[in-house]
Amino acid sequence: MLLMSMAMYGNRLIAAALLSILIMRIYFLRDVKVVSTCILAGLIFAFGGLLTNRQVSAPVSQQNYLVKVYPDSAKVNGANLSFIARPEGAKQKMVLYARLKSSSQQRRLAAGINPMMLKVSGKSAPFLPATNLNQFDMEKYYHHQKIQSCFLVDHFVLLPPPAKLSIVDRIHIIRSKFNQYCSQLPKTLGIYATGLISGYRPVNFFDEMTGVKKLGLLHVFSISGMHVAYFLSIVDQLLAWLGLSRFKKSIISITFLGAYFVFSGGSPGLLRAVMMAIIGILNRLFKFGLSQLDIWSGSLIINLLILPEAMFLMGVQLSYGLSLGLIASEKFSYIKQTILLNFLTVPILLFHLYEWHFLSVAVNLIVLPLFGRVIFPLVIIGVIGGLVAETLVLPIDMFLRIFNDGLNAVSRLPGMLTFGKPALPIVLTMLAVTMLLAVVDRVRAPKLIGILAAVYLVTYCWIHFPLNGEVTMFDIGQGDSFLIREPFNRSVTLIDTGGKVQFNTQPWQKGAQTYQAKRLSINYLKSIGISKIDNLCVSHQDSDHCGDLPAFIEEMEIKRIIIPLGMDQNPSFMKRIANRSRSTKVISVNDETQVPGLPAQIFHPYLAGKGENHDSMVIGTQKGGLRWLFTGDLDRPGELDTLQRHPGLSADVLKVGHHGSKTSSDPQFIATVKPRIALISAGRNNRYGHPNDETLVTLKQHHVKIFNTQKHGMVRYIYRNNTGHFETVLAGHEGNL
Repeated sequence: MLLMSMAMYGNRLIAAALLSILIMRIYFLRDVKVVSTCILAGLIFAFGGLLTNRQVSAPVSQQNYLVKVYPDSAKVNGANLSFIARPEGAKQKMVLYARLKSSSQQRRLAAGINPMMLKVSGKSAPFLPATNLNQFDMEKYYHHQKIQSCFLVDHFVLLPPPAKLSIVDRIHIIRSKFNQYCSQLPKTLGIYATGLISGYRPVNFFDEMTGVKKLGLLHVFSISGMHVAYFLSIVDQLLAWLGLSRFKKSIISITFLGAYFVFSGGSPGLLRAVMMAIIGILNRLFKFGLSQLDIWSGSLIINLLILPEAMFLMGVQLSYGLSLGLIASEKFSYIKQTILLNFLTVPILLFHLYEWHFLSVAVNLIVLPLFGRVIFPLVIIGVIGGLVAETLVLPIDMFLRIFNDGLNAVSRLPGMLTFGKPALPIVLTMLAVTMLLAVVDRVRAPKLIGILAAVYLVTYCWIHFPLNGEVTMFDIGQGDSFLIREPFNRSVTLIDTGGKVQFNTQPWQKGAQTYQAKRLSINYLKSIGISKIDNLCVSHQDSDHCGDLPAFIEEMEIKRIIIPLGMDQNPSFMKRIANRSRSTKVISVNDETQVPGLPAQIFHPYLAGKGENHDSMVIGTQKGGLRWLFTGDLDRPGELDTLQRHPGLSADVLKVGHHGSKTSSDPQFIATVKPRIALISAGRNNRYGHPNDETLVTLKQHHVKIFNTQKHGMVRYIYRNNTGHFETVLAGHEGNL
């Protein structure tokens, strides 16, 4: 069924190859029961998958809904509200997005406990697919959970809570009360309590838990089998004291598991742990004689029938991979088992996150026993003790803070490896060889370890020393960001970082500060194995060009930051780069400056300025047999001045100035430079109307082919020597030049 899921929803070629091997295995077994069971399971799964697709793809035409919102699952970030719900009258769940109108609405939603009813009006729309390569794909993420569309709320009215509360409603109320209670506990204790018990992560979770993220300990804070087993053991102990019969204890335990599934957020990854626990209880009660592997397989079958695409989610992959590893290595010593389980997670983490810390294995060896024997008990004691007096839990909070600060300090030590994204067949090979280590004898183990090491080494070299170079325009919305990467990664140059522009927002409307570069351009760089930028060129000071610069300083090693002459006297810009490394050089340039190591020529500015549009840095380079020109937000007078100062300036590919605004792209400039290709980076439905019709007409009159992020998403020019071709992430132009 797992292979059929991959065939129906994922990589069909790989699934077909693995299915062929499975069919051959079944055929040579020549067991009628095995063959009939496989055929029956396959037919049931195929029917369920077709039914799921039919239900999920049903069109939504209604524009007015009555929806129920649970405060514990609604996400309020500044003035933005989002939540998942099945509106009354709709056949499927949707993600609803709304904009809060007042701070009172924000407080009511943030402080709410009871379910709230909203009368909403707006329009349903499909999710925008990932528009950059290796970007987190929101469309696929929700589709894997049977959510096909979102609902953009234009207007909503808060109504009184429902008169009758269901059992699920009451569980959500308990969770809301628990989360609010934990928010009043000392800071670290509160974060640990919600993370380990209710599965809720506050907005500042990853700011406080950087070590947990970087050291691969997120599985500890993702409610999973460890948490279920821990709390189930507490329930079993309490029921044993009551002297109940085995049947009653089983019924109460199963009821507790169902309630805890809802209470802890009901994530797809948690479903595996709950199903295995329930099957295990029934197995002991009715003496079915099922092995742990049988229980694991039964849970997987049920999971795939409920969510056929569940295995495409990282949390589910980690949950099933680790639990299978535990079963396969049950006879191993603690150290060997922990090492094996860590290396089972590595291919999955590399495929999704592209990084791995060398110290994660050692940290897991030390930390995992502490969580079961020290951290969990202390958190529970702290939660209970807080009901009596806050002073009683201050020592516990202090211990947790020291522990957490220790993890954060370790994560900052050298050892973070930006590996890049291995191909899916390679990931499957890594997982298969690692799993074989749990079942082979000592004689064969060294050979398998050698094979595994060779796979990692070859994959690393293939990612980090590519034969091709690229010039890439990121789709970052309204802004600019470009990458110039030479073959074998000899040089990595970034032109602008993008960023959001804030428009007269009130304090309550501002949510937690986030940099979209972390999930877009930085994410892509890490996926291709890049953690070091040789040259980061900032065209000018505007936020849509350098607002995300602090994120690059935080995430990347930057050798040089190159800025227009005079911008180093701009206090607001210098504040953006205040946290840069001491080894990062800041170089101010004009058109006469030659920067060693910069594979480009600077054509503008020629006078010192503040970093405004007319001061924009203009950069030219030659890559893949084409001449490229990047003009920032340079205006028309600046374009003509550049032509006068650099007669004969021409380009095959022009980055159109100021996102296609009519203030740039002077017809005389276009006629003189004579570009064949124009690159336009602009946000969809932006308030400025970029690109302007006048600019598009000018380009059309000069027979210039246009690549626009609004239509094409990320645009890449992949080259080797003096030839190359353009690729777009969204449907659009592709071709050789």
